Amino acid sequence: MTRLNVGDWVSFCFAFEYKEITGYIVRIYNHNQQATVQATNGQLYLKNISALKKMPARTAPKYTQADIRALIDVALDAKDRRWFEELTSELKRIQEVEG
Repeated sequence: MTRLNVGDWVSFCFAFEYKEITGYIVRIYNHNQQATVQATNGQLYLKNISALKKMPARTAPKYTQADIRALIDVALDAKDRRWFEELTSELKRIQEVEG
């Protein structure tokens, strides 16, 4: 099984609507093998990790500056320094490109 991390883009089938939902992981609960996913539709979902399919980077949605800032907040809440540093570096890169 592919290892999933906070910030990974994933997809899953939403049984009640029979459609595929995409979003990114905002929290992982290792004790019960579940993750909270922030979907692109604005909803939060609690899903079993086994039900999540990691999206390849080439098909994952592109981040905007607002997306990166929101993920920086998640990294701060999670106290994940390495991820915070990666995100701030990416934000600086995007700002330079967009000028």
